[in-house]
Amino acid sequence: MIVCIPNTQEFNFIKDHITKFELDDRELNKEEFLIVKDVKDNIFAFCRIRKHKGCDEMCSLGVVGDQRGKGYAKMLLNELIKRSTQPLYLACIIPKMFIPLGFEIVTDYPSELKDKLNYCTSELVVPEKYVIMKYSK
Repeated sequence: MIVCIPNTQEFNFIKDHITKFELDDRELNKEEFLIVKDVKDNIFAFCRIRKHKGCDEMCSLGVVGDQRGKGYAKMLLNELIKRSTQPLYLACIIPKMFIPLGFEIVTDYPSELKDKLNYCTSELVVPEKYVIMKYSK
C-alpha cells in the first residue's frame, strides 16, 4: 500500500466521496489530503489535516466501500499524526476508534474546533453525539 498526497484525478475521487459520505466539504485543498492506494491506483481511504492558527485538525476521513476494517484508516491517521506540527484535534462521533491511537475526549479546545463542532451539529446531523478529541501522546 502507498500513502501519498493525491493527484488531481484522485482528488476529484475524494471530493465525490466526501459528498457521498456527507463529510466536511469546506475549503477543500488537495495538499491537505493523504490517501491510501495500491500500485494500480485504487484508492482505499483518505483523510485531511487542516492547519489552523495554533492547532491542526484531522478531518474528512473516509474508507471506501468494502475496504473498511482492514486498517487503512489507522494507517492514514498514524501518518497524519506524524505530519502534525501543532496540537492535533478532531471532531467525531466514534471516539472508540481514536482512543487507541492516543486521542482523548476534551472539553477545552481552540475556537476553530468550536466552529467545527457547531458546523457538524448543524450541517452534518447524525443521531450520535459529536465530541472533540485531542491527540495526547
